[in-house]
Amino acid sequence: MVGAVVRRGVRLGVRIGAVPAGVAGSLWFGAAAARLLREPHALTGGLPLLAVVVGGSLGVGVLVGAVTGVVLALSPEWLAGRAWLRGPLAGIVAGTACLGETVVMAVATDGGYGPMLLTLLSTPVVGVVAAVHSGDIRGRGQAE
Repeated sequence: MVGAVVRRGVRLGVRIGAVPAGVAGSLWFGAAAARLLREPHALTGGLPLLAVVVGGSLGVGVLVGAVTGVVLALSPEWLAGRAWLRGPLAGIVAGTACLGETVVMAVATDGGYGPMLLTLLSTPVVGVVAAVHSGDIRGRGQAE
């Protein structure tokens, strides 16, 4: 059962990590296109930083999902069986693990305040998403 719960958590974590990865990729491609329009023969830089953001965001998403899945799988039944306890537990764990995304943004932007602040402000959103999907991760509504 633990493996199935962790797998469902990782699946949610990949979807959570794909959001900042997709936003960063879109912004990078837009900036590269704008630069190529100005200087047609210029090579676009920043590909290593794009790899850091995309890979780091997906990695943090997998970490968020795996940690949330492990915590929900190992939590006692009296806690996991009640949505009003399970949801906040999953939200707190996922929100705490999501703080790793701030480190990814700090590395990728050389400590840029705007991206780091935006990442910190999105941490409660990740917690709410994990809380809402805590029953799906735990397997409530499915035959166990």
